[in-house]
This record gives sequence, C-alpha cells and structure tokens, in this order.
Amino acid sequence: MKKTYIIGCLFFLLTSAYGQGYQLSKETPFQPGEKIELKASVGFIRAAEATFSVSDVIYTINNKPTWKIDINAKTVGVFDFFSSVRDNWGTYYDTTQLVPQQFYRYIKEGRFRKNEILYFDHKNDKVTVAKLHKETRRLEKTFEHNIPHNVQDMVSGYYYLRAIDFSKIKEGEVITINTFFDDKEKPFKVKFVGREVIDTKYGNIKAIVLVPMMKKDSLFVEDNTLKVWLSDDLNKIPLKFQAKIYVGYLSVELLNIENLKHPLAIVE
Repeated sequence: MKKTYIIGCLFFLLTSAYGQGYQLSKETPFQPGEKIELKASVGFIRAAEATFSVSDVIYTINNKPTWKIDINAKTVGVFDFFSSVRDNWGTYYDTTQLVPQQFYRYIKEGRFRKNEILYFDHKNDKVTVAKLHKETRRLEKTFEHNIPHNVQDMVSGYYYLRAIDFSKIKEGEVITINTFFDDKEKPFKVKFVGREVIDTKYGNIKAIVLVPMMKKDSLFVEDNTLKVWLSDDLNKIPLKFQAKIYVGYLSVELLNIENLKHPLAIVE
C-alpha cells in the first residue's frame, strides 16, 4: 500500500465535497482558534492522527484578509514504523470571498518528499505553482495554469463545504465541485444521502451523511465505499469516516475539539 493512502485519503475525502455557487449559511461556520483532532484506524490498529487548525491571526495575502488554516498529519504505532508520514497541508483562505489565495503542502512520507506553493489569481482565473526543493524548500521552477472561476484547493474546500446550507440540499442530490490539485483541474462529485444520529465521545450527535462518488482502485475495494458523517449544525465538523479497503476497514473518528463557534447538535 502506498505511503500516501491513509493520510492522503483522509485529506482528499474531507476536502473533496466542496462546491461553488451553493447557497451558504448566514453565519460563518468556524472562527480563529478552532482546532479539530481526528484519529484513523485500520481494523483495531491505530494508524494515524490529524489536526485541523485555524490560526488566531488574520493574514493579508493578495491584499485580502485571510484565515491561515493548517492540516498536520502523522502516522503512529506500527504504521509509523513501517511507513512514516509527516505532512502539512495549508491554505490562506479569503475571509470574504471564501476562496484560497495561497495553498501549500510539505510532504514527508518515508523517503518521499514533495513541497510546493500555489499562488491563486482569481481575478484572471490563473494559478502559479511553485515547485520547491524536496529538502531545502528553495524554489526550483514554476508553472502557470488556467483554473475554473472560484476554484478551491485541497484544504479550503472542506471549509467552504461547512458554509453550505444543507437545508437547501435535497436527499440524493449530487454536489459537483471544482478543485485544483496535482497541476490540474479535478472535478469531483459527492452525494448527500441523508441524516443520522451517531455516537461520539461527545455524545449522540445529529449528522449529515455524504458519499463521495469514487471508483474502486488500489485502495478501495468497491465503488463509492466511503461514508462521511459531518455534524448537522452550523459547525459541520467531521465526526466519522468509514470505508472498506483491501487491508480491512478504514475508520476515522473525532478525537478532540476546541473553540467551536457554534453548539454541536447533541441529542439530549
């Protein structure tokens, strides 16, 4: 199994459900200082941990106020011994337009390294991709690409998703999204399949259930095998992921939350 699958899968599935042009909630779903921690397991074996954090500081990028949002992930236990991962994915996310102004990822997976920064120009629908040296992170080369209007990146997309008003989304509706990743546009589709109440360490919480439209591959044994549960409230934080993979069942669960802006939809 490739080193990127457990952590990369987590990122991709969290951030793949974003769209453009959907009706948004009137209130912002998160605030500076928010922190969400997740744990991933394969079967009964703890595999990885990930932290989603919003900086306390508002940064100015392209003359726009932005949140700095980071995802940091690492393997643990046996998975760390055989396939160590230390990844950082981040975005400077425009506080007014809800689009990324800059995206970066610093990947360290075993001997594999990949470092890059994306500079978005939404006015001209272009992005400049800066490829950095795998060790020193010095600039090596740049490429310019055309992008769809208001495209999202791998991190900003999940935070855009959280802003969507799901009371306006019908059960069974497929959300089609525009993404830019790995030097190209990657359209993605995710289906809203309904609502459930699930058990978490914080109690029983109402949840939105999503199924990304994904074909089976070297990780997933079936088409559309992944299910994602987000809290059915203004926060829409990740509560649980579950998928059948070739080495067993991948499960991602909420470990800890800090500084949420809105109350969780806990069932008393």
